[in-house]
Amino acid sequence: MPTEPLLIRKSTNDLGILVAGQFHAAGLSEEVESHFLFQKQNVVPALRRGFVLPNAIPPSAVPVEMTGYPIEETDYFQWLDHMQKFADKHFCPWVLREGFSHPTRLPWKNVLVIFDPGLTNREMVDKALKARNLGVFERMDVGTYEGAGALSTCRLQIIERSPTPTVATRGLPPKYAKHWFGGRVTRPLGLRAYGIGTSVLHSVEKQFLDPEAKTATFFPENVSGDDVACGCYGPSSGKVYFLYNDSDDESDHCGFREAIEVPLKPLPSTP
Repeated sequence: MPTEPLLIRKSTNDLGILVAGQFHAAGLSEEVESHFLFQKQNVVPALRRGFVLPNAIPPSAVPVEMTGYPIEETDYFQWLDHMQKFADKHFCPWVLREGFSHPTRLPWKNVLVIFDPGLTNREMVDKALKARNLGVFERMDVGTYEGAGALSTCRLQIIERSPTPTVATRGLPPKYAKHWFGGRVTRPLGLRAYGIGTSVLHSVEKQFLDPEAKTATFFPENVSGDDVACGCYGPSSGKVYFLYNDSDDESDHCGFREAIEVPLKPLPSTP
């Protein structure tokens, strides 16, 4: 049976073949073709911006050059190791320190590192939460939201390790997320990463994201009709809640969490 890395590579190769056959149909101008031929480092960011799920927020074209703190002044690698132990136990073997191009600066000193090996929303609930005997309440089946399927490859993200969502986004209706994140180097954290992150946090500090149900985190890329998924922890029931609100919701206790995606190290070129 093919290993997971081989399956991932096959999917990537099949997509590459498909895209290669569509270049002529895309009708790119000579100027555009010349630019990407000579500026090869811009190809991967362009592909990431172009290949997004329907209604998703396109990644920023801005390079990830951040003010803030040198990586050694943050607790990034400490929490990367926490995530590594969690992944080894509940997911699949993957050497996080060697598989990703880690940032040199971060906007936060206290961070939470979240690794998604390519789970569906349902697999996240089963492997990251229920496998640790954590209770889960789903007001709507987490598999019904857009983006509920597995990614074709793994993903490593960084968020600020804070109990509540980003303060500046509180009260901002989810439908305006595209405008708020436009041009930023951060992305909105999604439902699946939130579930993994809150479980990793609990495994280390016995605490959850949005721990008192006084706040909830919106996931603006995880929608079903006009409803936008959100998450919190309910201390009275002892469960992680996956709920939903209308895209026009202006509750000042709800907001987004900013996430920075750590890129995979490029595959070695073949001669």
